[in-house]
Amino acid sequence: MKGLAKRSAQRLQAAIKAHQAGELAAARGGYEAVLALRPADPDALHFLGVLLHNQGDSALGAASIRRSLEVVPNNPHAWLNLGNILLEQDESPAARAAYERCAALAPDLADAWYNLGICLRKMDDAPAAVSALDRAINLRSAHAASHYQRGIAQRDAGNLEAAESDFRGALALNPDYTEVYESLGMLLYRQDRIADAATVYQAWSHRDPSSSTAAHLAAATSGERTPERGSDAYVTETFDRFAATFDQNLANLGYRAPALVSAALADVMAGQVLDCVLDAGCGTGLCGALLRPLARRLVGVDLSGGMIDGARAKGQYDDLRVGELVAFMRGQPAAFDAVVSADTFVYFGALEQAFAAAAHCLKRPGCLILTLEEISGAAAAGYRLEPHGRYSHRFDYVRDALEKAGFRLIRSDEQVLRRERGADVRGLLISATLAPASG
Repeated sequence: MKGLAKRSAQRLQAAIKAHQAGELAAARGGYEAVLALRPADPDALHFLGVLLHNQGDSALGAASIRRSLEVVPNNPHAWLNLGNILLEQDESPAARAAYERCAALAPDLADAWYNLGICLRKMDDAPAAVSALDRAINLRSAHAASHYQRGIAQRDAGNLEAAESDFRGALALNPDYTEVYESLGMLLYRQDRIADAATVYQAWSHRDPSSSTAAHLAAATSGERTPERGSDAYVTETFDRFAATFDQNLANLGYRAPALVSAALADVMAGQVLDCVLDAGCGTGLCGALLRPLARRLVGVDLSGGMIDGARAKGQYDDLRVGELVAFMRGQPAAFDAVVSADTFVYFGALEQAFAAAAHCLKRPGCLILTLEEISGAAAAGYRLEPHGRYSHRFDYVRDALEKAGFRLIRSDEQVLRRERGADVRGLLISATLAPASG
């Protein structure tokens, strides 16, 4: 007897696998073989009924599922599949009864309420249909949130395959769950699956055309429709969201840019204390304490109000402004002795306008100190939007852009700016001064 049960179970699993693979003839033969051994096997009867419907014999399929329910009347999935067949056969009252039985047995099964809502709509019972569909949406949203939270936990535990499965499960339940697109895309990026990440970000952008983050990351990972710079909305949205954890995240990455630009300014000025220094793209003020001894007056500007709040809490700045960097510098003619920028120009591809604005806001002989990520390998263009969403630049392009804006390059050093995905992020530390005025 045990041997018969074991053979039946093995044949059933093989038939289910064939059914899932679309091998319907093999699956049907498997189910029928199981039923030859165990004529009342409820699973074989149920799945055979679904298969018969798939092959176009809906009446025989429904009869097979009904026989399954005679053996196990409390199987909600069998009631659901019976309702689906009956609804397609225009037997709406019988389908409604099947869906209602399914929902009673499994009240948290979103598909039961959704299909019941479709059936009720077909029967012109609009109020009941709306109620059922609302319940289905709420259940799917709750299940999607559960998948998402479990995916976050799996990701943090290092179980990347399980995390991806949960994120995709969340999107299957709720395709408008925008947080999941971003988390799944980032998970794929961290595994260097750039093409897969691009697919996710493009799907997100299609779902939510208003999302600047989706559009930017879709461009960054696909190489399509690359903008000349990150949009104000993208930068603001990104840094407002991460303001609270920004300092700790960068500490975990061994972030060196603030120390590098501060040391470069001290070297250029040879111990001189400057009247007024601009921290361009100051973020949470990581440069503040390092620049403070070098400036009688220290000003910071950033697009993100959340970042400015973090900088204000550090108490190092005389003035802090929320605003777009280029516009701010254009509105401050000859106001600063130095402009210092730690990893802000990485959100600009084309640098000409930004460098011209920096020159405009500097007194002569003012200096510009900045870090950029360097293009790795050969590249035809002067800059490139990388899959992580920041721009990298070729040194000769940076040098030419500085000269066009009226700067004279003092020094350029290759430096490690941080570590990311277990590897060094290499960049350029640039020091330049305004060239003497002609005439």
